[in-house]
Amino acid sequence: MAVTEAAAMAATRGEWNRVDEYYQRREDLLSQEALSPEHLKYVLTMDRAIAEQITVAQAGVAALLDDSAKIRQRLQGLRRWNGAMSSDSGTIERHI
Repeated sequence: MAVTEAAAMAATRGEWNRVDEYYQRREDLLSQEALSPEHLKYVLTMDRAIAEQITVAQAGVAALLDDSAKIRQRLQGLRRWNGAMSSDSGTIERHI
């Protein structure tokens, strides 16, 4: 099914909105016609591959969010240590 292959390509590129669009198109197509057992097996295999890519992407995003939270905590600690107010411009003043 070309729509499933397009969804797989979009997933490879990380274009998750497009993946969703392709799945919606596929849902419309599948409501109009039945798949052969061979074709259904192929579609399920592609879906599993896309699901794996989604899992990898989610893990990557979760790691980046964790890193961001740690950096934010370090910056807040530096601001407190330096006596900067949380309402400042976000920069740390250097006292010489």
